[in-house]
Amino acid sequence: MKRIKYLIFTLLLGFCLQLSGYIKALWIPAWELTTPENIDQLVADARDNHIDRLLVEIRYRGDALYIPNRIDSTFYNPEKRCYLLNNQPQDFDPLAYLLKKVEKEKIEVHAWITVFVVTVHDTTKMTPDHLYYTHPEWITSDFMRNPMQHNDYEGAYLDPGIPQVHLYLLNVIMDIVKNYPVAGIHLDYIRYPDSQYGYNDIARQFYSYDVTYQDSENWLNWKEEQVSSFVRKVRISLNNAAPGVELSAAVFPSLREARTKYSQNWLMWLENDLLDHVFIMAYTIHNGDFEILMQQVAGLGHKSRVIAGLRAWHYGAGYPAEKINDKIQIARKLGFAGISLFSYTGIKENNYFKYLKMK
Repeated sequence: MKRIKYLIFTLLLGFCLQLSGYIKALWIPAWELTTPENIDQLVADARDNHIDRLLVEIRYRGDALYIPNRIDSTFYNPEKRCYLLNNQPQDFDPLAYLLKKVEKEKIEVHAWITVFVVTVHDTTKMTPDHLYYTHPEWITSDFMRNPMQHNDYEGAYLDPGIPQVHLYLLNVIMDIVKNYPVAGIHLDYIRYPDSQYGYNDIARQFYSYDVTYQDSENWLNWKEEQVSSFVRKVRISLNNAAPGVELSAAVFPSLREARTKYSQNWLMWLENDLLDHVFIMAYTIHNGDFEILMQQVAGLGHKSRVIAGLRAWHYGAGYPAEKINDKIQIARKLGFAGISLFSYTGIKENNYFKYLKMK
C-alpha cells in the first residue's frame, strides 16, 4: 500500500511539475505599447489569464520602442524612435515601463526583434536617417538584381549575406540586453523574404569568395548558412555577455518550406543548441490541419523546446475561441513545451480572453 501511495504521489508530482513548466506565451505587437495605460492593461490581461511570457515587439521596422544606448553604450545602436510613439513624451520608454510593471508578477518579458525586415510600407513614417536611407546598399535584391522595395511583402529586407548587416544587427540586440533586464531575445523574420531574394551585389561578392563551385544547390546552402551564422553569432554573444538570457525564434512549421523558400533551418538550430526554443507559427484555422502540422514537427524531436504558435485572430468568417481552446489541448496532448497566441491585438478585438481556457 505504501508503495502504491508513493507511486501515485510521484506521478502527481511529475504532472504538477510538468504543468508548472508549461509555457503560456503571448505575442504583443508594437502598437500595443504606445501608452502607459495600454501597458497597464496588457499586464493585467496577462496576469488574469495565466500568461507567463510576453513576447514584446520593441523593434518594429528598424526602429526602437525603447531607448538605444540608454545607459551603457558598449554596443553602438543608432536606431531611431519608432513613429508609433510620436504622440508620447520623448522620455517615455515602453520597455522600461513594462519591465517595471512586471517586477512583482510571474511574467517574463522577452524582447521580440524583427530582424531582417526594416521598413514600413508608408515611407513618410520613417525619418531621413532611417537605416533604409543610410544604407540602401544593404537591402536585398531579387534574381534580376532589383533592390527590394519598401512596400514589398512585409517591407524591405536587409540581405542576410552581408557581414556588415550581421554586425549592425548584433549590436542592436546586444545593446538591448546590456541596458534592459529582459528574460530573452525572440527573433522574428530571421530569414530571407522568399527564395527569389538574396542577389544583393555585396552578398554575391561574398558568395563568390566563399564558394568555388557555384551551382543552385551550393547557392541554397550558402544562403541557409548566412541566416544560421547570424543566429550562431547571437547565441555566442549572449553566452558571453548575458548567459541567463534565453534565445528563441519564430519559424515556419514545414521544415522543408522553411529551408528551401526562406533559408531557415530551425531544426539545425535546435540540434546545435543555438536556440532555447522555437515558436512554430502554425496559424491554420482548422484543428485537423493544425494537428497534422504539429505531429510532423513532433516527429523531428526536441518537443521539450518547441512552442506551438496558435492563431488567435479572425477576419470575416467566424473563428470562435473554442477552436483556439481545441488547439491548446492538441498541443498539450502532443507534449510540446507550451503554446503562444498570436496576437494580443486579435484576442482583444475578438473578446477571446473571456472564453480562453489557459489554465
